[in-house]
Amino acid sequence: MRAIILAGGRGTRLDPLTRHLPKPLVPFFDRPLIQYQLQWLAASGVEEVIISLGHLGDKIRETLGSDWEGLRLRYVTEASPQGTAGAVALALDHISGDEPILVVPGDALADYDLAALYKEFQGRSEPAALVVKHLPDPRGFGVVMIAEDGRVTGFLEKPAAIDQGQWVNTGIYFLRPASLEWLEKRPLDFGYDLFPRWVARGAVAALKATGYWSDLGTLDQYRRSHFDAMDGALRLAIPDRPANAPAVDRTARLVGPVWLGEGVTIDAQATIGPYAVIGAGSYVGPWSKIERAVVGRSVFLGAGSRIRGATVAEGVVMGGRCRIEHHAAIGAYARLGWGTHVAAGRHCDPASSVLPALGRPWETAAEVPG
Repeated sequence: MRAIILAGGRGTRLDPLTRHLPKPLVPFFDRPLIQYQLQWLAASGVEEVIISLGHLGDKIRETLGSDWEGLRLRYVTEASPQGTAGAVALALDHISGDEPILVVPGDALADYDLAALYKEFQGRSEPAALVVKHLPDPRGFGVVMIAEDGRVTGFLEKPAAIDQGQWVNTGIYFLRPASLEWLEKRPLDFGYDLFPRWVARGAVAALKATGYWSDLGTLDQYRRSHFDAMDGALRLAIPDRPANAPAVDRTARLVGPVWLGEGVTIDAQATIGPYAVIGAGSYVGPWSKIERAVVGRSVFLGAGSRIRGATVAEGVVMGGRCRIEHHAAIGAYARLGWGTHVAAGRHCDPASSVLPALGRPWETAAEVPG
């Protein structure tokens, strides 16, 4: 089996994490997301992967090289954004043979049995298939209408109401390219340009998958997926038992579930968790608290600071008594002075600096001149 990973998007909804990283390299338990995808594909019998690059694509090539744990990797680069279908068309120019192709979006985190889905596709006559997932709340996703014989009959984009759960499009596809009608090569989207045409011809099947799936499309979902993995909902191996064990002061409290990377230091009277992920080499100062948050590598958190329901990228330095509220995000290598308060939902740009509060905490980093 061969696969195409669509890794060219900008990942704007994960900003500020994607300001300096392409979305497939955003860390998930200290490893690039795309490595989990490759692990999943290899375990499913995929032997070769073509990665379609765009935004900061050279970083993906440099990180992975031409081989990843025995999985052959090749790359194609979009000179300009081509859309999901346009990127696949570009990749297909570099593939010979007529065997079915698996297409995976670069932001998918899943543990589906792809080998079983591939076998099911092989037994069907349709030249294209969507992998669909049943969600009790389909709002925010494209709902797939499915006939009794398994063919796709239409789509409902992001319904406003819940209707006893629906099957949604995961963005994972199986294609027999030689049997499909493609439009002229230009920027194309599967959902808007191709699938409606193919569905009208009865050329698209729905493959109903069971297991875990997340599109990691937002910062909230990014955190939620970490927590799902900690709860055991995701059947992929996350790093465990680091060789350089964390140093946790005997007076600190760990309220599980908690995941600590290599060389993390938790100082006296700090409280970590529940649901806290802290990347390798980070330091949490005394009397600090982190809960329901994802903190990147090499972060310094000063004494008495709190991070709650937020995302902090790598290399951030915070002075004492900082507060990072729910749904806030701090970009890589930002510097937050003593007493900084990042209000709920606010973002702090990468490499930005916030002066010490001097008794009057700033509501957002953007309000600080310079």
